[in-house]
Amino acid sequence: MPCKTLEEDQIVQVLAIDIGGTNVKLLRTGDSERRKFPSGPNLTPKRFAKAIKVATEGWSYDAVTVGLPAPIADGRPLIDPVNLGAGWTEFDLGALFSGVPFILANDAELQALGSWPGEGKMLYLGLGTGLGNAMVLPDKSGLPVVVPMELGHLPYRDGKTFEQCVGIAALKKNGKKEWEQDVFETIMRLKEAMVADFVVLGGGNVKRFRELPPDVHPGDNLHAFLGGFRLHDPTAIMPTDIHTKVIDLGGREGGQS
Repeated sequence: MPCKTLEEDQIVQVLAIDIGGTNVKLLRTGDSERRKFPSGPNLTPKRFAKAIKVATEGWSYDAVTVGLPAPIADGRPLIDPVNLGAGWTEFDLGALFSGVPFILANDAELQALGSWPGEGKMLYLGLGTGLGNAMVLPDKSGLPVVVPMELGHLPYRDGKTFEQCVGIAALKKNGKKEWEQDVFETIMRLKEAMVADFVVLGGGNVKRFRELPPDVHPGDNLHAFLGGFRLHDPTAIMPTDIHTKVIDLGGREGGQS
């Protein structure tokens, strides 16, 4: 997905929303206050719609990006996210933010775009429940183009996919030593296959590594917000001194009616 270009001197405040399996997190360009509320298996899109009204109270914005942990095509999720409630494939999220430009993207796509340092062909791999992945490379003008992929579903060994061998279930089943070996082998194979200059390794499990191979750099979960900003404004930068405000949903805990 190419980033949009802005008119000269145009200033846009972008709202980026990262929908995760544990929390929904929100951040705006130029604003150090990150807001969040709980998600989980009871968070259906209708409940999300109610919660997001509360979470954005008092905020203005000119454009919106939502990151969802599911493959996206034509602005819609192809499947319901594994760790959330049902109904996302039929729900029009853009209608919640009518009147402003809206982009729905895969969460790994946002992490990748936010992790790109400004040059080179970068492969992003996200180690979490599964294996999120995307490529970022510059176009002829130097602006980043992000390509979401599903490399984790490719065959790896013994009839299993890459995702089945490096996801959280494999870590619990096989132990850290074997899991680390599979992660490093996965990085090497996919980096070579995609002819990437370097790899950014993100996701919740990257913190388990003391050292990473050459040309492999640790990611940061905050990069998802920067990726969301960049889809509307390629020149966007991260706010500094970010602090978090937990939104009170009146006892609904995000996933309750």
